[in-house]
Amino acid sequence: MNATHPSLPIPHRRPLPAVWCRGLAAVLLVAGLALHGRDADLFVALNGALGALPAPLPQWLWSMLSVAGLGLSAFIVLVAAHPGAGPEAMRPVAALLWSFPIGGALTHLFKRLLDHPRPAAVLPPDAITVIGEPLLRGAMPSGHAVTALALAGLLLLSRRRSPLQQGLIAAGTLMLLLARVAVGAHWPADVCAGAAIGLMTAAWAWPLSARGGLTRWLGGRRGQLVLALVQIGCGLAIARLSTGYPAALPLQGVLAALSIGAGLHRGGRALAVPARRSAP
Repeated sequence: MNATHPSLPIPHRRPLPAVWCRGLAAVLLVAGLALHGRDADLFVALNGALGALPAPLPQWLWSMLSVAGLGLSAFIVLVAAHPGAGPEAMRPVAALLWSFPIGGALTHLFKRLLDHPRPAAVLPPDAITVIGEPLLRGAMPSGHAVTALALAGLLLLSRRRSPLQQGLIAAGTLMLLLARVAVGAHWPADVCAGAAIGLMTAAWAWPLSARGGLTRWLGGRRGQLVLALVQIGCGLAIARLSTGYPAALPLQGVLAALSIGAGLHRGGRALAVPARRSAP
C-alpha cells in the first residue's frame, strides 16, 4: 500500500495566487518594522479618534471586534460556513487547522524575542483609552491581527470571490485590526507585523491542506463526527470564556449558538450516512 498522499484534485478557483499574500505580507512587515518604537504619536491619535464615538458605542463595538479576532471565533465562523463534507468544503477547514500551529509558533516566537511593552505599560492613563482588562506585556506582534489576516487570506485563496465579497472581507478585517488599537492593546506596528504573519500563515497553510490526508479524513464519516463534536465543544467554550471584554458577551452567545447548532447539524448528517463495512 502506498503511504504517500497525492495532492487533492480540488480546483483552485482563486482570483490571485498565494504569491499575492506573500507580497502584501512583505509590505506590512516592512511597515511594522519601520514603525516599531516610533509610533506612539500615531497610536495616541488613532486611539483617541476611535474611542471618540458616542457612548456606549466604543465599548461594545471594539469589545465585540476584539472577541471576533480570537482564534476560537475564527474556527467557529469558518467551520460553520462550510457545512458540507466534500473536499471543496473541508479544504479551508484543514487549512485553518494548519494555520493554528504555524501562526501560533511565529506569534509566540516574536513575542518572546522582542518582549515589547504594550501602550498601557508606557503611556500615562489619561493619554489613552483602554477598553477591557489592561494588557502590559507581549505587544509585538498582535495575535488578533495574525488570526484576522490568516482567516481573510484563506477566504480569498479558497475560492473566487465577487468584488462585493472581497470588499466585505477587507472591511471586516480592517475593523478587526483597528479594534486592537481602539481598546489600547496594541501599537500600530504590532498590528502591521501581526497582519504580515497572518498572510504568510495563510500562504503556507493553503498548499499544506492539499497534501496528506487531513482534508480527506475531515470529509469522511468519522472526521465529520469528530468535527461536529469539536464544534459543539467550541460553542460551550466560547460561552464560558472570560475574554476580558464584558461588553462582548452578546457576541459570545451568538457564536456559541452558531457553533453548537452547526455541530448538531453536521453530526446528524454524518450519523445518517451508513458506516462502511470492512471488505472480507
